[in-house]
Amino acid sequence: MVTAPALWNNGKAYMFDGGSYYRYDIANDKVDPGYPQRIAAHWPGVFPSRVDAAVVWNNGKAFFFRGTEYMRYDMATDKVDAGYPKPIAGNWPGLFPDHIDAAVVWNNGKAFFFRGSEYMRYDIATDKVDAGYPKPIAGNWPGLWASDLDGGVVWNNGKAFFFRGSEYMRYDIATDKVDAGYP
Repeated sequence: MVTAPALWNNGKAYMFDGGSYYRYDIANDKVDPGYPQRIAAHWPGVFPSRVDAAVVWNNGKAFFFRGTEYMRYDMATDKVDAGYPKPIAGNWPGLFPDHIDAAVVWNNGKAFFFRGSEYMRYDIATDKVDAGYPKPIAGNWPGLWASDLDGGVVWNNGKAFFFRGSEYMRYDIATDKVDAGYP
């Protein structure tokens, strides 16, 4: 089960599953040989046993969420920044304070965080949740599961992928709906 996929700026996506992770080569559309690997052995300071959600900002920082906490990971130094983990509450204005199921970043400066049957739109520039959230997934994400997403990631081709259990859906950002034939 993919719980926290994250697209890096090196053509790879990292997909977390329990205490393990997979490195996915986007150009070749497959998992790199030798995976899965243990999180604890290759991700200095990251939650070693479970990552609930992950997002990557365009400033070289990745954020990993678990329960009520998050970590900020510096992609250049390849390690968690000093002083982490920190509580979500008080550091992510307006965001769910715990149990984030999935997160994706659109190329318009907005990130979407999902929990249960709801989602929030987070403005990266203002560093807070937009007014009027949370909203229900149902009716706002055409064709997407109405609840309990496990993970989400956006490729550079305008497609977002959402995971739940052993299935996934491909969401077309331009048409704002799930592509035909999914899950």
